[in-house]
Amino acid sequence: MARRPAKLEKSGDDVVSGEGMVRDGMSGGMAEWFTRHLSRRTLGKGMAWGALLGMAGVTTVKLVAGDEREASFDSLDLQRREGWDVGANGEQFDQTVGSLHESAVDSLNRSWQGGDPNYLLSVYQPRAEAWRPFFVPTLLQSLTQSTLAMRIQPFHSTEMDEARRQAEGLRSLLQQAPDAGRTMIVADLPGPLSMSVGAALSDVATIVPMFDNWPHPHGVVPAHETLGAMIYYAREIEGKRASLAASAPVLLTLDSRRLSPYTDSAVTFDNRYLAKMPEAGQLRERGIERAIYLVKDEVQQNELDDLNEEMVAWERGGIDVRMLRLSDFRPDQTRLSPSSTGTGVQAVHHHYYGGSLLSHFLFFSHYGLRTPANIGVVRNTGRVAANTVQPPAWRPVSRPTIFTSSRVGGASGVGRAKPSGFGRTSVRISNSGEVLGTRPGRSGSYGRGGGWFGG
Repeated sequence: MARRPAKLEKSGDDVVSGEGMVRDGMSGGMAEWFTRHLSRRTLGKGMAWGALLGMAGVTTVKLVAGDEREASFDSLDLQRREGWDVGANGEQFDQTVGSLHESAVDSLNRSWQGGDPNYLLSVYQPRAEAWRPFFVPTLLQSLTQSTLAMRIQPFHSTEMDEARRQAEGLRSLLQQAPDAGRTMIVADLPGPLSMSVGAALSDVATIVPMFDNWPHPHGVVPAHETLGAMIYYAREIEGKRASLAASAPVLLTLDSRRLSPYTDSAVTFDNRYLAKMPEAGQLRERGIERAIYLVKDEVQQNELDDLNEEMVAWERGGIDVRMLRLSDFRPDQTRLSPSSTGTGVQAVHHHYYGGSLLSHFLFFSHYGLRTPANIGVVRNTGRVAANTVQPPAWRPVSRPTIFTSSRVGGASGVGRAKPSGFGRTSVRISNSGEVLGTRPGRSGSYGRGGGWFGG
């Protein structure tokens, strides 16, 4: 992979910044010392110095062929310092399977030119002050780098359209439930689909984006797709949320691909991250009584690993936690209406919980919401068949995960540490301090490096 060198430290010739090389949990004094004392001349001392820093808890530098060295950085820190496409300057984004594609227009069929982070932050920052502490603006902040802002376009797909239609069925139920405001929905779907759900619910729910990484041309997580979907729906969400009630339920939007498996590759960039969830006490303070964990379909049987401890703590803290499959919202093919062409009848593609208008209202009892008093007899010119639908039997239960023992301190939701190598990238550095490229491959299920100090 061709790479254009980028200066590791853009100010000064002597000091190479050490903050990105410091392990999570290092004291501020040690980090300050490391930043002050690690110089390019020091890097040249090779493995002996590496052993010394390794004992101090620093992810260190390895001497490799010629004048090159290797260093391991937190991937997001590295991108902020060296550019969003560090090690892959000018290269195209890797393509994912599906119909997702760049669009010249947004969801309102308006043209889009350039990503303005200030505008997007104003759109996606929750209007409800109580939920602002949980808003994660990281992905939108990547657009402060002009080369990315000029490159990102709205993203759109047929899968996004289908998720939007499914979420419209959920919207109709939240709109009618008298106690919907006590509900928090956690949409843990591929990022673009989470944003489709957000667009559908934006006039009935407070949307809180929680995307905590940056795009990279060869990122493990295709964050550019999620960012493009945020742009695609931005103007629509801006207009719809003007009518949002102060007592509206809340929707947390996650990218379920954030824990995607990392495989050794010469071109893969590890931009994975962990979700940051509110604690049970914080939810109760905001009047939340139930949490609905929204997944794509029956393929997903459990919450993702980084949510296990938090969801178990929610249940123990008195929050009712249940799983909802977006695929349980299906069009009612038995509802018929005259065809506009006069050739017969055609299906009306409204999406209902359970696939019919009658099963639709079972949602309230299945998920612990009060049934609206004004639901009356349904009149329909076509046949209505009440399909049976049952919610998943899942409830959060403590289980071993890769994150179980990676916690600093004992409080739930506080101080959780990433597994070794998770969300980190090794780079090759020249003797003059230039980033020559990313390291070709790292071993381990979470990308843990091996065979050198600080792995």
